[in-house]
Amino acid sequence: MSAFRRFLLKRIAISIGLVLVATSVIFLVLRLLPGSPFTALFTTGNIGPEQQQEILELYGLTEPLWKQYLLYIKNMLTLQFGYSIQSSSSVWSIIGPKLLNTLILLVPALVTTAIVSSVAGMYAGWNRGSKFEKLSIVVSTFFRSTPIFISGLLFLIMFAYTLNLFPPFGMRSVTAESTGIVDTYLSIDFLHHYILPFSTAVLYYSGDFLLLARNGVVEKKGSEFLQLHKAKGLTEHEQLARAGRNTMLPLLTYFALRLGMIFQGLILLEVVFGWPGIGQELVKAISQQDYPLVQAAVFIMALAVITMNLIADILYAHFDPNVDASGGSV
Repeated sequence: MSAFRRFLLKRIAISIGLVLVATSVIFLVLRLLPGSPFTALFTTGNIGPEQQQEILELYGLTEPLWKQYLLYIKNMLTLQFGYSIQSSSSVWSIIGPKLLNTLILLVPALVTTAIVSSVAGMYAGWNRGSKFEKLSIVVSTFFRSTPIFISGLLFLIMFAYTLNLFPPFGMRSVTAESTGIVDTYLSIDFLHHYILPFSTAVLYYSGDFLLLARNGVVEKKGSEFLQLHKAKGLTEHEQLARAGRNTMLPLLTYFALRLGMIFQGLILLEVVFGWPGIGQELVKAISQQDYPLVQAAVFIMALAVITMNLIADILYAHFDPNVDASGGSV
């Protein structure tokens, strides 16, 4: 068996273990919360003891904790999330559209900031000491160090409430009627609501890519291979292109990592802008102690982080000649 194949199997085994740990933590935390999802319902006095027992049995809450845990692990790993306690609807029917709304917001924002900020960072690194480098570092660092919900609130105050340029909340107007994906996501009304949260996400994550690209170019600028290209008569732009190409691997792997972890920041972003995504749905489900909905949402987020970390590890081990698949460097 090759070293890379052993490395791959090892990383996959570690990822599976992390998934099991994450699902177990979700289960224990929810069971340690005070009260139950049915506390408010049962205390009204409108439901008798027999009906209360039937409801608890329906959701498996009368079983011993270890049986609940085994059933929970089985359901999570087979993506059988069950039914929402509050709405009695399938969890997938609730989370599916919310997850799509979140992806519609985060993926274009992350791709945009990765491309624009990386190019800007390469240019800044090539022109060290320039006004562009200083300004780009200050602006990107400011937005990266500012919590995303603070940036969102500032954008709301400035562009929604003061200048009245954009709507403050939601994904579409209350009176808008959507008859399909095209009407929902490709309409002028959607774009009007989309600009503020999209811009906030782009600016928040710009600092990481800009500084990573800048530092990579700065490191490569004085290298021997660029001196060779310069001796061959390559122009400044051609040399910058060569240096930028050699910094792509860290950017690609970081993009994979950030794609998995971006859910964490978007929870607050969705709450600030009232964006109907999985983050806002998670906050609502936690407040209602809707076990199946919370379990599904957190599991999807944890699975995204673990999967993208695995992909990042594989990318580095496969493409970087300086990294040995056994975990060391050559």
